[in-house]
Amino acid sequence: MAQFGDLTILVPIDVSEPEPSTLDVLDLLGPIEVVVLGYFPVPDQAEPALLREEYGSEAMARLDGVVEHRPELTEVLVFTHDQRATIDRVADQYDCDAVLTAGDGNAIDRILVPLRGDVNLDRILSVVADLLLAGEETATLFHSVAEDGDASEGELLLVGAVDRLVEYGVDRDRLDWRLSEGSDPRADIVGLGDEYDLVVLGETEPSLRERIIGDTLSRIVDELEVSALIVRDVE
Repeated sequence: MAQFGDLTILVPIDVSEPEPSTLDVLDLLGPIEVVVLGYFPVPDQAEPALLREEYGSEAMARLDGVVEHRPELTEVLVFTHDQRATIDRVADQYDCDAVLTAGDGNAIDRILVPLRGDVNLDRILSVVADLLLAGEETATLFHSVAEDGDASEGELLLVGAVDRLVEYGVDRDRLDWRLSEGSDPRADIVGLGDEYDLVVLGETEPSLRERIIGDTLSRIVDELEVSALIVRDVE
C-alpha cells in the first residue's frame, strides 16, 4: 500500500457497455497513479474464457478507447462472474489506496470529506492531502453527530483533522469544516454532495466487496451524482 505522497487509484469501468464511462475526471485530479480496470460481467451459467474468446477484442478496444491519450495509465481487462471480488482483488494486486466512481461534473474545485470518528481516519486524511497538494482544490471536512451524541467531540474531531492536513503541508485557507446534528448522516452526506465536485469516503470494512454489496456507504455512492473516491481500509 502506497505511503503519503504516492497515491494510486483504481477506476473500474464496465467494458460490456457500448459506451463505457469516460475518465475525464482524472484530468482534474492532478498527477496520480491510476489503474483502470475494464471488467466484463459474465453470467453465472457462462464460462469467462469462452466470453473472452468471443468478446475479448471488442472489450479491449473499448478499454483502449477509454484510456486513449493517457499512456501513463495501467490497463487491466478481466472477464468475471463477480465484479465486486474482482475489484477487491485488483485493488490489492496493484496496491491501490482508493477506488474512484466517476460522476457528473466538468471541474473539481470543492471536495467534501465525511469523517466517521477514528474509522480509517489516517488513510482518509493521507489521501485527501495527496489530492490537495497535487492541485488547487479546497476541502470541507464533515461529521454528523447522532441525536444523542456529543457535538463537542465531533468538533474536536474536525478541528484535529484540519490540523493534521496542515501538518501535511496543505494551506489552512483551503480547508474548512461543517458539523451536523441531524438524525440521518447518509441523507446529510448525499444532500451536501450536490454542493461539491468530489466526495471522499472511507470504507468501513476491510474489503471493497463488503462496501459494494450494500450497507450505508454503498447507498451513499449510488445516490451521489458527483464523483466519489472510496479510500480503502486494509488494516
